[in-house]
Amino acid sequence: MVYSSYIFIFTFLPIVLLVYFWLSRFDDKRIQHIFLVLASLFFYGYTNIYYLGIIISSVLVNYICGLGVADNEKIKKKIIFITGILFNVGLLGYFKYYDFFVENINVVFEKEYTLKHIILPIGISFYTFQQIAFLISVYKKELHPGNFLNYILLVTFFPQLVAGPIVFYQELVPQFQDDKKRFFNIDNFSKGLFIFVIGMFKKAVLADTFALIANNGYDSQYGLTFGMAWVTTLAYTLQIYFDFSGYSEMSLGLAKMFNFSIPINFNSPYKSKSIQEFWKRWHITLGRSLAVLIYFPLGGNRKGLARTCFNLFAVFLVSGIWHGAAWTFVLWGVIYGLLSVFERLFKVQLEKIPSFLRIAATFMWVNALWVLFRSPNFATAANVLKAMFVPDEFSFERVPALLNDGIVSLPDQFSLLIILTLLSVSYLILFLWKRNAVDYYEDFVPTVKNSVITACLFSIGVVCLSRATIFIYFNF
Repeated sequence: MVYSSYIFIFTFLPIVLLVYFWLSRFDDKRIQHIFLVLASLFFYGYTNIYYLGIIISSVLVNYICGLGVADNEKIKKKIIFITGILFNVGLLGYFKYYDFFVENINVVFEKEYTLKHIILPIGISFYTFQQIAFLISVYKKELHPGNFLNYILLVTFFPQLVAGPIVFYQELVPQFQDDKKRFFNIDNFSKGLFIFVIGMFKKAVLADTFALIANNGYDSQYGLTFGMAWVTTLAYTLQIYFDFSGYSEMSLGLAKMFNFSIPINFNSPYKSKSIQEFWKRWHITLGRSLAVLIYFPLGGNRKGLARTCFNLFAVFLVSGIWHGAAWTFVLWGVIYGLLSVFERLFKVQLEKIPSFLRIAATFMWVNALWVLFRSPNFATAANVLKAMFVPDEFSFERVPALLNDGIVSLPDQFSLLIILTLLSVSYLILFLWKRNAVDYYEDFVPTVKNSVITACLFSIGVVCLSRATIFIYFNF
C-alpha cells in the first residue's frame, strides 16, 4: 500500500485514525499502541504478506540482541552485539545483493550459478539501518531497549516504515510514553493534513508528470538529440525531487496527525553550495545514519586529514551500495565520494567562489549524476551523457515527443511550449522561492486561507491519483 493511493487516503487512513483516537478512552495506552502496530503490519503486508515474516523476525532478533547487549558483561555483550550486526548485514545482503554477487561471480569466474531473483522486501534497507543504529546506541549505553511493544511500534510505525525517515529510538519512543499525545488534537491534525496534502500534490501532480517526460527520454536513449537529452535529465532531476520531497512531507504529515513528530528528511537540496551540503539536505536521516554507522566508527575527522578523506569516501561508497545492487550505484557513490574529498581538500579556496556559481556547479554535478542513478546499466548512462555533452546533433526538433503518453497527441509546438514552461517555472520556484514546504509547515496556523489552499491542492491531487506510481525510494 502506498500513501498516494485511493485505498490508503479514503479507507485505511480514516479508519486507523478514528479507531486509534477512539481507543484513547481506555486508560491503558498499550491498547492504542497494539492497534497501531497491527495497523502498521497490515499496511506493510498489504502488497505482499510474505514481507511480514521478514520484518517480524528482524524485530524479534534485534530486540533480543538489544536486551543481551544491555544486560550482559563486557565480553558477552560484545559477542551479542557483533552477532546482531552480522544478522542485519546478512539479512540485507541476502535479499538485496545475493543476485548481484552471484551474477558477478558468474561473469568473473565463468560459472553458471543460478540466480534466485529474490523479491526485495519494501523498506528493508531503512528498518535494517534503523535497528543497527539501535544496537549501537544500546552498546554505547545511550539507551536501554525498554519494553517490546515500544520497540516493535518504533520499527513498524507506518508513516516512516517503507522509505524513511530513519528514525532513532531516542526520537520516537519517548513520545509513545507521553499521555498528552494519546488524544485527538485538531491543531496537530490540521498541521499534518496540510503538509500531507502538499506532499500528495507534489507526487501525484508534479513528480508523475515529469516521470512521463523522463521515462520517454530514457526509453529512446539511442536516438536522443542534444535537446532531448537535456530535457530528459532535467525532467528526471525534478521527478526525483518532487517524488522524494512529496513522500517525505506525506510521512511528516501522517505522523503529526497521530500527534507524533518525526525528523525532517528533505530541505531544498538543489539550493546547496556544495556536494556535502547537498547530502545534508537530501535524505537527511540517511546521512546521519551513515555517520553513526560508518563515519564515526572509522574515526570521523579526529585522526588527520588523510583519514578524514578516507572516511568521507567510505560513507559515500556505502551510500551508493545502499541505494542499489548495481555497478551504476557503486560508481554513483564513488564519484560523490571523490567530489566530497575534493571539497574537503580545497574547502578554503572553494568558499571564495561566489555563491551563485557554487550552487550552479553543485546542481550540474547532481543533475549529471542522476543519470547514473536512473540508468539500468552503464550503456544507457553513456548514451544519455554523450547526447548531453558530445551530441551528434544539436537539435530540439524531437523534444515534443517526450510528452507523448500514447493516449493524447498534441501539436509539436504546443507540446514543446508545455515542456519548456513546466521546466522553467519549476526551476525558477526551486531556486528563487525563499521558503519551502517545511517552512510553511512549521509556521502553519489553521486559517481560512490555509484551508482553501489545502482543499484546492487536495482536489487537484486526488484527480491525478489514478496515474500515481510507487515512490522511487520504495525500491531501496
